[in-house]
Amino acid sequence: MKKTAIRFNTLFLFVPLFLFFFSSCDAKNSDSHKNLFPSKTVYFGVNMGGGSTEWKYLVDTIDPADSSTEGFTPVSVSEGGPSWGVVLGYDVSKNFAIELQYMQFADANISFGPDTAYVYPGTTTPLIDMISKTDAYSLSGKFFVPVGGANTHLRSFAAIGVGTVERHDVLQNSSCVTPYVSAGLDYNFTAHWIVESGFQYYTGFGASQELPADSFIPFAWDAYGRLAYQI
Repeated sequence: MKKTAIRFNTLFLFVPLFLFFFSSCDAKNSDSHKNLFPSKTVYFGVNMGGGSTEWKYLVDTIDPADSSTEGFTPVSVSEGGPSWGVVLGYDVSKNFAIELQYMQFADANISFGPDTAYVYPGTTTPLIDMISKTDAYSLSGKFFVPVGGANTHLRSFAAIGVGTVERHDVLQNSSCVTPYVSAGLDYNFTAHWIVESGFQYYTGFGASQELPADSFIPFAWDAYGRLAYQI
């Protein structure tokens, strides 16, 4: 799964370069460009990318032989892979938009080992391995800055807002409200069709306690590409 995430991340590093080249070669007249970034409009889109949920933060990599953490923290984590989502946005002006987004991240496989201190809820059966699912919602404000000349189709953006990260597995079905940030590039092919390449991050939650996996909320991130349609 980690190799998949690396391939996705590498792909999206090249997308902005392609868009910049395309922008520099494009020669639209100024009249059509006036309608390229309309305001007071709604848009929707689909995200595809690759990222991780950082369960590895709980693995003791400093002193793996320390018996005081044995059974209380994961001994290994396999995570990272494809992510996808949907977005609904509203262009307040040509330089600012509000976005509502849903994202689903790749499953994480967590192993606590044979000396686990965790049990299946309501039983005394040891929980040695589990699969944890992560999804997230965000509401953010998105700021745009043109990149290139007067007739450019390319804009950089930065977004900040509030998110909710949800964790679903045999131990917990829980969530927390977290900060959300993203940044990247937008390219408007027309007044309706937009492609985007970016990076986004949902802050999770972790507590220093005897059974840290009980309260952990993933720190979710991904590099993504988006195709959007502006009404």
